[in-house]
Amino acid sequence: MAKCKENASIYEDLDKCPGQKKLPGIRDMVYGIPKRDIVNYPSIPDAPANLKEAVSYKGDFTPAADKYFHKVGIVKDNGQLQVESQGVDGCKTFKNTLHFGIPGTEEEATGYIDRANNDEMIYIFFQRNGKARVIGSEDFTPELALKQDTGKTATDSNVTSVEAVCTDLHPAPFYVGKIHTKDGDIDGATGKMGASVSSNPSSGGSH
Repeated sequence: MAKCKENASIYEDLDKCPGQKKLPGIRDMVYGIPKRDIVNYPSIPDAPANLKEAVSYKGDFTPAADKYFHKVGIVKDNGQLQVESQGVDGCKTFKNTLHFGIPGTEEEATGYIDRANNDEMIYIFFQRNGKARVIGSEDFTPELALKQDTGKTATDSNVTSVEAVCTDLHPAPFYVGKIHTKDGDIDGATGKMGASVSSNPSSGGSH
């Protein structure tokens, strides 16, 4: 067997704890930003020390001056992440897919998909357990499938649907950095809002 010095084995026990809950779905807010509005990206360590580090970004997404992540409120229980392996031996990547529905088909929702249709987006969302994950990266751009359905009867849904599909080296990485919004910085580790800000922090982000 070859004496491989890279990609060291970091496998560890994955225990199942009795009574532990793993809640399905995502929270009812998604955060998006065009890639052209990002000046610095976080990164995943080349030599992670453990399984958690192997799929966790270090650093922040840093928007350009006066640019922010926009918030998209989604239909309750309408968000979903799906991850699957793709490719052949030695060249495998992951196909990460985020589904979410925007309530209604009014001008604002329609305008959103109009502008996003040919744009390059990054999306951050929170799982129900409060952990933030990312679709899209500096190297890979999501393909967006956008559609609207007004429904037919009073019991049908009236929704604008967004599907963001992205190839990535990692399965929808976790993110504990800052999410810079107009209302202030959201902590990706806690989902909590910090102090209100009027411009980007001068310190910027890191790779």
